[in-house]
Amino acid sequence: MISKKIIIMAGGSGGHIFPGLAIANYLIKQGWSVNWIGTENNLESKIIPQHGIKIHFIKIKGLRDSSFKNLISSPIYILRSYYQIKKIIKNWSPDIILGMGGYVSGPGGVAAWRTKIPLILHEQNKIAGLTNRWLSKISTKNMQAFPNVLINAEVVGNPVCENIINIPSPKKRFKNRKGALRVLVVGGSQGASILNSILPKVSFLLQEKIIIWHQVGTLELEKTQKNYKNLGLKNYIITDFINNIASAYEWADVIICRSGALTVSEVSIVGLGAIFIPYPHKDEQQYRNAQNLEKIGAAKIIDQSDFNTKLIVKIINSLNRNQLLIMAEKAYSLGIRNSTLKIFKIIKKIINKK
Repeated sequence: MISKKIIIMAGGSGGHIFPGLAIANYLIKQGWSVNWIGTENNLESKIIPQHGIKIHFIKIKGLRDSSFKNLISSPIYILRSYYQIKKIIKNWSPDIILGMGGYVSGPGGVAAWRTKIPLILHEQNKIAGLTNRWLSKISTKNMQAFPNVLINAEVVGNPVCENIINIPSPKKRFKNRKGALRVLVVGGSQGASILNSILPKVSFLLQEKIIIWHQVGTLELEKTQKNYKNLGLKNYIITDFINNIASAYEWADVIICRSGALTVSEVSIVGLGAIFIPYPHKDEQQYRNAQNLEKIGAAKIIDQSDFNTKLIVKIINSLNRNQLLIMAEKAYSLGIRNSTLKIFKIIKKIINKK
């Protein structure tokens, strides 16, 4: 039997890459051949080859940087990328192409449409990215993590890795837990300066009431370590990056973090009470991602401009494990734990129609 072939287009941030990777790994287990299209100077260039997936690099620039030089050169990059991807498609003849967002999906989506290869899109955020908004008008099928984002799109959630899906339910995790509240602090893969500066002070003021596991990012590891050490603190774990984030989620009673789409989906899938500090994007993308969890009482959202030591101390002091279990179970009720399977069924249905 000849294996089916898919090209996945995703690049730039982990929020685009990791959901695409979850789908890629699932398809490989089903006997599919997977190729990836990305850029050489972003996260995908390091992550994707580690999974034995062939990646094709293209040169593309986004339009967000509106400098004169970039505006002049962008059409050249886009056109060149379009022809480069068109050549990859013709040489490899995929059965279907999946766009996960990011600049790389733009010319790739047009190339798929022009070569009459089925194009499916997945939007991770509550506010659609520019590329997906454009491509959703010519795609074969649109999928979305949250309701009412793309036109004629099916809600499928965000695909995550299996070890996150397999974490025990909140009720099982919280059973017989005692002692200090376990606070997981995650500022995204690069860390977040505002969390790194405030959480050591929070830890100092709360002393033995909490234990912190803090992902600080590579750039601020040394500086943040000094902050904790200078305050004479002992009740903390600090790291630049948490490789096994599932173990951290399983350990935690509450998470303090940004509200990127993937983080919000993982918090729902795992079932974890959250204090979100959305990155202040102009389109309020991260704020919108977290809104549904706040509405049902599973999370608190704090604007970055309001985020300070006194407020966080007050919030944590007002919480106990029983309340955090209730928040966790509410979050768990929104989790879509079969996202990858939903997407696989959509892919199969489109392939069978060809």
